[in-house]
Amino acid sequence: MKKITLIVAISIIVLLGVAFGVYSINSEEMEVTAIGDSLAYGLGDTKDNGYIGDVEKRYEEDLDKQLVVHDFGVPNDTSTDLLKRLKNPEIAETAKSSDVIFINIGTNDFLKSTDRLTKFNKEELTANEEIYKENLNQIIRNIQNKENPKTIYILGIYNPKAKWSDMSVVNKAVSNWNQSTIEVTKKNKNTAYIRTDDLFIDKNKRDYFSDKLHPNEKGYALIGKRVYETIRQSSDFK
Repeated sequence: MKKITLIVAISIIVLLGVAFGVYSINSEEMEVTAIGDSLAYGLGDTKDNGYIGDVEKRYEEDLDKQLVVHDFGVPNDTSTDLLKRLKNPEIAETAKSSDVIFINIGTNDFLKSTDRLTKFNKEELTANEEIYKENLNQIIRNIQNKENPKTIYILGIYNPKAKWSDMSVVNKAVSNWNQSTIEVTKKNKNTAYIRTDDLFIDKNKRDYFSDKLHPNEKGYALIGKRVYETIRQSSDFK
């Protein structure tokens, strides 16, 4: 899977989308845009595909159609960073012209709120969750095509300390943060939540992670499988 980053290429895609209309999900191609942080980027996967590459492979093998992917993931981005990036019209318009949009954001907001999982101040977490929720609401508004709404999937965060999956303090904080994401999806039409916090529980971290936070190819495959199974349930995804 090739990441599309050249502005010229993006501009051409946007112009074509305006001229001919967005791709139909039932056509021979489907366009997907991924925005967010290092998990959207696929950091940790030596093949540079991440979970999007797994979704692409499953889609094309299952339906014998092409998945056109636009990946704007940027490592270390917070929801505030992403909101600023969406001021770039090429990114926002590419997302609006896509058939499906994936958002991976919130992990860095959460990590900064917990000082890399070393402290869990309830008041600080709650305050930062509110900032994150407002940012996420604005992100959705900025990329949703009002005239032709598309489905926006927001992936939840997970406890990267899979080895210590019984750490109740971490898991509780992760669960609360994900609940904030779920609240946002419920308030926005054509927006859905995809759970990931259960995927690495009781897994050997060496088998599924490339470092302390990011999955490896095998780990991203778990996420990709969950994402694909979720979006396959949509009657339009065929």
